[in-house]
Amino acid sequence: MKPDPENDNLFPSAPYAEAISSQPSRLWKNGGGLTKVIADHADWRLSVADISRDGAFSHFPGIVRHIALLEGAGARLSLSDGTKRDIAGTGDAHTFSGDLSADVALVSGPVRVVNLMHPPSRPYRLEAVQAPCQCVGEASLAGALVVVRGRWVLETASGRKQSCQAGEFLLLPEGTGGILSVEDGDDPLLYRVAPIRAQA
Repeated sequence: MKPDPENDNLFPSAPYAEAISSQPSRLWKNGGGLTKVIADHADWRLSVADISRDGAFSHFPGIVRHIALLEGAGARLSLSDGTKRDIAGTGDAHTFSGDLSADVALVSGPVRVVNLMHPPSRPYRLEAVQAPCQCVGEASLAGALVVVRGRWVLETASGRKQSCQAGEFLLLPEGTGGILSVEDGDDPLLYRVAPIRAQA
């Protein structure tokens, strides 16, 4: 990610599309997958993982975890509390506690998933967006967009437009707001990472 040279921070002063494939990969400890870190903020971490075989997820006590399918036929999560989560199709995000041990079993071949992690005290959500919408940022918190299908355009309040297509992501600087629209694609889909506002 290109930092803003004036503010010396991890996020550029305006959204900037980058390819997921351009991010460096790190091998899992068990050798069963590769992780590309998209954002490693103080309050949240977003990554994309390529899972090539059945195995265990890393343990993250005290962390809330979210997972959603980007590519592939799907997988099943078996958690240490006895519950199971079927990651069966794009557009469905699943949440579970990092206190739990998790094993993944592939349905039919490798998958690519998006992972969001944050502490319970600073809640975020990972949600699917399939239609044009308003995308409002928080004054003190950042977010992200990860495109699964189609070409999307984010027009900020200042009138700046940034397109982002399948296989790319946008990191949204603090306070970014605007309108998301679909530029191309019959079945568009993206995942949005956003903070959960505290109730007044």
